[in-house]
Amino acid sequence: MFGKILSVLTIGLMAAVLVLFELGQIAAGDAFFIAAAVVAVFTGQQLIARENMGFAQAAAAIFTRPQAAYFACVALAAVVTAQVLVV
Repeated sequence: MFGKILSVLTIGLMAAVLVLFELGQIAAGDAFFIAAAVVAVFTGQQLIARENMGFAQAAAAIFTRPQAAYFACVALAAVVTAQVLVV
């Protein structure tokens, strides 16, 4: 249950960063840093959730048995990154 709440909050944070960046409330560098940090922390959380596996197996499992929330977070981060590169 806690993992689902954390996933929803993470996606909400990434969406808020995207919206605030589009509205000009966050600088481009700050938006990129926040997006990269959130993806790094969320990736770490995904690896920890697969602690019964080896590192290589856990890293592969992120992509072979993904959670929709992880890909949503990465997709929003990709949009933020693309917007930062355009600006």
